[in-house]
Amino acid sequence: MIRQDYIIRMIQEIFAAIANLILRRKHISKSDWEEYESTARQVLEVTPQQLEEMDGQTILEKYSQEKDGMEKTELAAMMLLKMAEDTENIVPKARLRQEGLYLLKYVQEHGKTYSLPRNLLIQFLESRN
Repeated sequence: MIRQDYIIRMIQEIFAAIANLILRRKHISKSDWEEYESTARQVLEVTPQQLEEMDGQTILEKYSQEKDGMEKTELAAMMLLKMAEDTENIVPKARLRQEGLYLLKYVQEHGKTYSLPRNLLIQFLESRN
């Protein structure tokens, strides 16, 4: 099992990388992204394809009873946002972005910690809609 502090550190690192990608169009190297994706797959216990098919409510229900559920929900949100950035087709792109934004807002409102970077990302994503 992956330790809680490792999960939190990786989520913060993935959050920062994806936020930089979205806000500043900074590229995530292929090797870094492969490591992030592998870690996310282990933490979330779903493949990116399975995650892509889930909606925000399903993701919330999946992790709601877990001790680190909010962290997993935030990680799922960031993965959805990254998938949206990588998608060219406008319909899946919009849905992935909407679900990711929904989850980020949920974590910001219901989580135990307030995050200024998360809040800024939410504001940025809302302004793009």
